[in-house]
Parts: sequence; C-alpha cells; structure tokens
Amino acid sequence: MFRIAICDDMEDQLRSVHASVDRFFLGKGIFSVEVKGYNSPELFLRDLDGNGGWDIVLLDICMPGMLGIDVARIIRERSSRTEIIFLSVSKDFAIDAFSINAVHYLLKPYSTDEFDEAMNRALEPFSAKGETKMMIQMENGAIRSIDIADIIFIESVGYRRVVHAKDGIYEETKNPLSKMLAELEILSPGQFIVPYRGYIVNLDEVRTITNNRIEMQDGTGILIKRGDFRRLRDTLFRWAFRNR
Repeated sequence: MFRIAICDDMEDQLRSVHASVDRFFLGKGIFSVEVKGYNSPELFLRDLDGNGGWDIVLLDICMPGMLGIDVARIIRERSSRTEIIFLSVSKDFAIDAFSINAVHYLLKPYSTDEFDEAMNRALEPFSAKGETKMMIQMENGAIRSIDIADIIFIESVGYRRVVHAKDGIYEETKNPLSKMLAELEILSPGQFIVPYRGYIVNLDEVRTITNNRIEMQDGTGILIKRGDFRRLRDTLFRWAFRNR
C-alpha cells in the first residue's frame, strides 16, 4: 500500500489537495493508496511515529504554530526516504525547501499539470527501487509499513500471523493469512506461495527445496505437502527465470 499524508491548516485547501491526489491516482489500478489529511502540524507530528511512516507528504509551508519547513526537518530526522512536496503562495522558502531535499515546490494556485508533475517526480524513486509496501496492524494498535521484498515468510500461530522480515519479527493482529496472501498477490503476482497450511513464503528468499521441505535464506525449514515437490520446484524455477 502506498501512503500519502497532507498537512494544511486551511480546511478548503486540505480538501482540494486530497481531491487532487484522488484524481491523480484515478485509473492507476496498480496502486493501492491510503491518503490522510491533517489540519495542523502538531496533529501530523503526533501521528508521525505511530503509523509506520509516509511515502509522500504534501506540506503547506505557512501554518500557525510551526512552518512546514520545520515539520519537514523533523520528517527528515525520522526518514530519508519520504518524498516531500511543499505547497505555498510564496517563493520565499524555496531555497530552504530544496536544502531539505524536497522533490517539488508547488506555488498556489497550481494547475492540474503542475500538480501531476510534482506527483510524478515524487513517485520516480519508488518506481526505480521497485518498492512495494504492505501495512500490518500490530498488537498495540500501531501500524507498520513493510516493503514486501523484506518479508522472508509469514506463519499463522494460533490466532496470530507472525511476519518474519529481514529487520525483525512482527505480529499482524487484524488480517487472516488468506487476506494477507491476496494483498501480496496484488502487489507482486506470483512472488508469494503457500507451501504448507499456515505458511506464506517469499520465493525470492528460498534457499533450497527438497522432497519434504523448503529452506529459507534465514535458515528456517518449512514443510511442504506430500507429493507437492515438483509443483513447488517448477513454481520456483519459473519465478527465478522470470526475474533473471
């Protein structure tokens, strides 16, 4: 899922930017997009650490209490990967904006073409990296964003789904395994398979496959169904050949 935040203290501007984002992604069926608006920098920052981070943030510059430039600096302290688009009625902050590595500086009022150019620039790094993210809801209610390339495997343990990723282990408390598999299939068709009941594995993370088990790159061994070796082996070969 692609995650976008908008921060503008003017409610009409907040709605307008939200509508522009919705229009931009309309018809781009490859994207699963979450858009959230904030009418104050304080609310945005309060939510910044607990929501798994944002891919793109559209920031008004002149807001009461805190300038968008200062909000952007805090974002940069947390993440170098978030793409920032500034919105302003003045060019006065342009130099500061680009010193923070903002991807674009939109002057209000902006045209549809200007907005689309800014969004396309913001999307370029993600397209180049081939990053695709899914969201997991953790036990404490926090939302975490995980690049699916970092997922090694997912297992169902009782009523929990345990995501084994390269940077740690996380428990998903909301979605059943079948729904997670369906979302992964939309994000990257064919990359994730079910070798045995209660498991989803990332084919990019398979080290070896034998008659009765799959060994993952982290050393975990996962059983496979009796008689399923050839089918799984062929699936792995086709995936590896397609992505060579």
